[in-house]
Amino acid sequence: MRYSHRALYFILIVALLLIEKIDLVAQVISVSPIPQRIDVPRDGALVVEFAAAIDPATVNSNSFLAFGRWSGVMDGSFSFENGNQRIRFQPAREFSAGEYVTVNLSSDIAFADGTPLTHGYTWNFWAKADPGSLELQEIARIPVRQPGEGHIQTYGAFAGDLNEDGYSDYSVPNELANDVRVFLNDGQGGYSSFTAFPLPGGSVPSTNEGADFNRDGHIDFVVGNIGNSLATVYLGDGNGGFLSITSYTAGQSIRGITVLDAEGDGDIDIVSANYSANNLALLLNDGSGVFGSPQTFESGGNGERAVAAADVNDDGIGDLIVGVFNSNELLMLLGDGSGGYALSDRISVGGSPWMLAIGDINGDGTLDVASANSSNNSASAAFTDGQGNFINAVSYSSGGTFPLAIDLGDLDGDGDLDLLVSNFGNFGSNNGRWRCYENDGDGNFINPADYPASKAASCAVFHDRDRDGDLDLTCIDELDDLLFIFEPLPLSLPYPGGPPSGFALGQNYPNPFNPLTNFGFRISDFGFVKLEIFDLSGRKIRTLRSEPMVPGTYETQWDGRDDVGALMASGVYLYRLQAGALSQVRKMVLVR
Repeated sequence: MRYSHRALYFILIVALLLIEKIDLVAQVISVSPIPQRIDVPRDGALVVEFAAAIDPATVNSNSFLAFGRWSGVMDGSFSFENGNQRIRFQPAREFSAGEYVTVNLSSDIAFADGTPLTHGYTWNFWAKADPGSLELQEIARIPVRQPGEGHIQTYGAFAGDLNEDGYSDYSVPNELANDVRVFLNDGQGGYSSFTAFPLPGGSVPSTNEGADFNRDGHIDFVVGNIGNSLATVYLGDGNGGFLSITSYTAGQSIRGITVLDAEGDGDIDIVSANYSANNLALLLNDGSGVFGSPQTFESGGNGERAVAAADVNDDGIGDLIVGVFNSNELLMLLGDGSGGYALSDRISVGGSPWMLAIGDINGDGTLDVASANSSNNSASAAFTDGQGNFINAVSYSSGGTFPLAIDLGDLDGDGDLDLLVSNFGNFGSNNGRWRCYENDGDGNFINPADYPASKAASCAVFHDRDRDGDLDLTCIDELDDLLFIFEPLPLSLPYPGGPPSGFALGQNYPNPFNPLTNFGFRISDFGFVKLEIFDLSGRKIRTLRSEPMVPGTYETQWDGRDDVGALMASGVYLYRLQAGALSQVRKMVLVR
C-alpha cells in the first residue's frame, strides 16, 4: 500500500504523539501501597518505581508529599534503591487508623538526565484500622454554642490534627454564626472546649476540606460559603490556631469543595462546586497558600452540588467526580495534568446528590463513589472500571428522610469500607438519624443499624478519636448544635445467648493513661478467673489475676509494666477477662 507524503507526515505525527503518551504513562512503573488499598500498615513504607534513574537531589518533602486526611503531612526519610530507579519513603510516625491518605509526587522530581516528571503523579490508599464492633454506643453530647447563644446551625466536619499532638481534633463551620469552631482533642479522645475563628466576608459556611496549602508541614483548612461566592482559606500554625484567614472568590453558592494538585507542580489547589452559578471553579495555588482568580468551567451537568478528587483512570493524574443535583446523576471528569478537565462518563443515581464519599467499595482496586441522595431518601454506591467509566450504581435506603451527608470507613477493621449516611429528617419533627451499613466484602451494604439524633442528623465522619486503633464516629446535630460522640461497643469472644447477667469487664480508667490504670470487672459464678494484658500481636505482657474467685465485683490496677517489671512502650494494648468459658476483650492506650 502506498501513502502520499501528506498521509505519511500525518501518520508520523500520530505515532510521535502516541510514543509521548506512552512515555508519560511509563515514567512511573509502580507504586506501593497499591492505589485504593484499604488495609495498609499504618507505619509501612511508601515505594515508587520509576522507568529510569531519578536525581535524588530533586526528591524532598515538597516534591514527595504524603498527606493523611486526619494526621496531616507525614514526615519521614527517603532512601534510593535499584540504581536510583526506586524511592522508598519511611514514615517517621504512624498514619491515623482508618484514614484516607493522598500521595503527591510533583514535576519537581527529575530523572538523571534532567527530564521532569511530567504532570507529577498522585495516588491514594487507606491506613489500616484495627478490628472493631459494628455496634456503636453514644458516649457524649457536646454543645457547639457559646453560653446563652442561640441557634448557630453547625454543618460540616473536619477531624484533622491541628495542634499535632497525635490526636484527632474537630473543626465545624457554623452557617448562622458565620465562623469556624475548633475543638482540640484533650488527649483522651474528648472535646471539652472550643475556639471560634471568624470567617471574613463569610455567608453560610459549610463544605470544607484540609490540605497543606503553603508547604509548611501544617494542616490548613478551606471552607466554602453557600450564601456568596467565597472560599475561605485558614492557614494553620501547627498549634491549633491559624496564621491567616483569607477569602477568595470562586463561584456563587459553593456547595461542594475538594483539593488536589491540578497541575502536578506540588501545590495543592482548590475546586469548588458552585450550585447557583451552575459550574465548577479551579483556584490555583501559587505555592505559598495564596490563590489566584477562579478558572470556571462546565461539568456537563445542571446544578453542581458536590465534588471529590482522585485518580479514577490509573494514569496518576487527579480527576473529579461531580454530584449534579438537578439531574440526579454523577459525572466523571478526567484531568489532563495541566488544570483542564473533560467529561468522561455520567450515571444516574435516582436522587439528588447532596454529598459524596470516595474509595474502593467492592475491593477490585478501582475508585468507587458513594452519594447521599436527598430527594429520594437513598444512598448510592456507583462503581467504576478504572478507565474513566461508570459500570453501575446500586441504591440503598438511607433509613430516614433528607439524607445530606455520607462517609466511608472500615469500621469493623475487616479490610473493606463500611457506609455511614446522615438523615436530617423532617424539619422540626425531631426524627433525624444516622444509618450505618456493613460492607459484606464484595461491595454490598448489609445489616443497617440506626442511631438517633436529638433533632437533625447532619455531617459525620469516621476517625480514630481516642487513638486506640479502631474507628469512632463523631456526628453533628445541626438544629440542636451538638456534637454526638459514638464509639464501638467492646469486642468480645462469642458465647451462646450473650454474656450472662453479672459478667462484665469495664473500660479501664483513666484511658489513655500514664503510669497507672484501673480495671473493674464482675463475675457471676464461682470459678477460675484470668485477667491478662496483651500487645496487638497477641503476645502476653502481664497476668494481673489468675486464681479461683467467688461471684462479685472486683477492681485491679496495672502499672504499665510486664511480668518481669519492665516498663512497656507507648501504644495500644488489649486486656482480656476469662471466667470459665466466658471471655471479654477491651483496648486501652498507654502514653509515655
